[in-house]
Amino acid sequence: MLTRLAAVLSLSLVAASPAAAQRAPIKIGAILPLTGSGASYGVWMKGGTEIATEEINAAGGILGSKLEVIYEDHAADASKAVNAMQRLVEVERVPFTLTSYSAISLAIQPIGVQHQVVMMNGGGQSDNLANKEYLYNNIPLISNEVGVLCDWLTQEKRLKSAVMIVANDEAGRNSAKFFRERFTANGGAVLAEELVALDGNDFRAPLAKLKAAGGDLLFVSSYGRNVAIIANQARELGIKASMAATSWVLIPEVLRSPGAQGMLVTRLPYDANSAFARKFKERYKTEAGFFAVQYYSATKIFAVAAKAAIEKTGKLDGPGIKNAIESIRTFDTITGKLVFQPNHAALLDAEVGVLKDGKVEVEKLVKAAH
Repeated sequence: MLTRLAAVLSLSLVAASPAAAQRAPIKIGAILPLTGSGASYGVWMKGGTEIATEEINAAGGILGSKLEVIYEDHAADASKAVNAMQRLVEVERVPFTLTSYSAISLAIQPIGVQHQVVMMNGGGQSDNLANKEYLYNNIPLISNEVGVLCDWLTQEKRLKSAVMIVANDEAGRNSAKFFRERFTANGGAVLAEELVALDGNDFRAPLAKLKAAGGDLLFVSSYGRNVAIIANQARELGIKASMAATSWVLIPEVLRSPGAQGMLVTRLPYDANSAFARKFKERYKTEAGFFAVQYYSATKIFAVAAKAAIEKTGKLDGPGIKNAIESIRTFDTITGKLVFQPNHAALLDAEVGVLKDGKVEVEKLVKAAH
């Protein structure tokens, strides 16, 4: 009887040992727009995450543990995101989750802090995402990208008066704020702006008001498939002003939109001919947009930080991952070195160009000021 009890205790100790614990799967979350007006982003984000996860596991996982990702759909709804985050931290007990969209990331951030879960946002760009505990952004804040766009529009395109159509959410309002400030600082004038619903389908009334206000530029401070609708309806109403937007709009629906052709845009650069891009297209039958690269890189960043955390402390938890990111700061990604700034956001170069025949014809690369 004592021998048998000793054997049971021995097995229990092995199961509880750090080596055995590391062989168990490591679970993380991913709260993404898998349905709704931003589902195209979700295809990229999930696809990039899946490819990165497969590559990590094929290379032996994280110190022998396979990586598993639990996907949750926020559908651009903050209440759904909060419920998803609560499931991830209370039921699945993940130490880390990918997140997306500005309003979504801001909504779940307090839950992450409460449970000491690291969150990494690769899509939302509101400046209000900066300096948030346990939240990291492997993407620039929108003030950086809007600044590049405004300088190009005013200094090189000589555009001096603008009207804005603005998604009435955290990202849309924040982007419009910085556009207004930078455009006017550069000598331009913002004549009018209209707030619209992110999931709207008929924008003719606000567009008619903006047309009446005049201006030689229509700045679209929105994202998702409604940008294609806005662009088409603007041209239907006879708005001939140039249209401009940030890289948010570079999704298939907008790229195919007749009204969006000629739009002046920023683009965060990536190699469309890379091995990753080819793999993505072969698997998902669509081009790998920038956000596919973002979530591929975010997943790989997690793996590096997780390995460092386990090696240092013998366990994997949110504080360990957080400390590892803070210590490493510079990560090698398929788009080059990514450096997290003290405000928890990354800086990236930006391109400016014109949308023609479904592709961006790049006119200029603006290097980030690290």
